Amino acid sequence: CANRSVVTTEGALSYGPEVKKIRIEMTNGTLDVAVLEEGAGVSEVTWQGGLRRDSLSEEGLEQIEQVPTVMSGELDPEEPGTFVVRCPISPAGIEGMIAYEGNIRVLATMPIEVVVSNNGHVTMVGRKAFSKIRTRRGDLRFERCFGGIEANTGQGVLIAYDHEGDLDVSTGLGDMQVFLTKLGKRVTLSTGQGTVQCHVPGESEFEVDARAEIGRIGNDFGFEVRKVGDYSAAMTGVRGGGEAEVILRTASGHISLIRRSTD
Repeated sequence: CANRSVVTTEGALSYGPEVKKIRIEMTNGTLDVAVLEEGAGVSEVTWQGGLRRDSLSEEGLEQIEQVPTVMSGELDPEEPGTFVVRCPISPAGIEGMIAYEGNIRVLATMPIEVVVSNNGHVTMVGRKAFSKIRTRRGDLRFERCFGGIEANTGQGVLIAYDHEGDLDVSTGLGDMQVFLTKLGKRVTLSTGQGTVQCHVPGESEFEVDARAEIGRIGNDFGFEVRKVGDYSAAMTGVRGGGEAEVILRTASGHISLIRRSTD
């Protein structure tokens, strides 16, 4: 039976004008990337949440509990202009883990990168700058983001609401449901196993390339769907000037390209 303890944590890390990107690193947890309101003074990253600490032994838990409960921040010496925010991690050689569950607030206009080395769900709301997300396993949820997103999860569900601009997301196993308010230059949705639903405004002009290795494809735009072999389907076509690319992929599952109502 695992030994566990929980502690709350909150704080802020300041950075200077040389910083052009924030990278958030954590091993496990559930992270809500929230918007820090624009304001005067020194730029900062704030957080508020809790740390769950687990170990297989009482001795291991005692050592894990000695780890400072605050996040650390420093400039990346190998990547000028990048400020790295690190969540607490368990000491080397200890069988156990520290998982953060809470929010981290960053300016909406600051580009960010989130790296979860093990398991972690990530939510983002109201982003206006480019965001890059990577987690080994966990669900991804994006709401009202406009700066472009590149994201990958080894296993997890993706949901994106009221997204505007570029979107490049992939999962090894999991469904995808995306509601776009305005296309950017390219939208790519790819899953190894799962259903892909892409809701696009009816007035959009785009070029589509959709392929299901094992599965079916449907659409509301009148594109022809071709059967490829016994189990595969493909759909390509251009609508209007084809100003944007829409690329949809599933190795096993169904694909739907849906006309989104503007009401």
